[in-house]
Amino acid sequence: MAKGPFIWETEEYYFQEKTSDWYWAVGIIGVSISVLAVIFSNALFSLLILLSTFALALFGSKRPSVVRFEVSKKGIMIDNTLYPFGTLESFWVEDNRHVGKPSKLIIKSRRMVVPLIALPLGEVNPEEVRDFLMDHLLENHHVEPLGQKILEYFGF
Repeated sequence: MAKGPFIWETEEYYFQEKTSDWYWAVGIIGVSISVLAVIFSNALFSLLILLSTFALALFGSKRPSVVRFEVSKKGIMIDNTLYPFGTLESFWVEDNRHVGKPSKLIIKSRRMVVPLIALPLGEVNPEEVRDFLMDHLLENHHVEPLGQKILEYFGF
């Protein structure tokens, strides 16, 4: 049995610096879709696309904040939000140290709104976290949602 609690701070997501080409591509795609919406007589959709493009560019330049994580006998705490083990179904530790990527803890929640929570493990040993969680939750293989993988691919 691994000792706990495990407390660490890390950025909430891996930040990729965007080049000016990335911003140009987002702008060109957004304006093109907006022009198509105007051609098809949908000015409201065109406005929505332009606002979304602007918001996407702003979010793409935003640096991640540092988040405090804690895995203890009470449950899993992310900043000031506690997820007691009674509200969680299972977990999976994705150990990516062998490929040079950050390891992740993926937790399946009983909540309908946020069913999967992916936590970056930072410098914490994934095996020790896994051994600790084995005493509190079931271990089931979980993968990150496709949407999250797509966002990571595009630099979010």
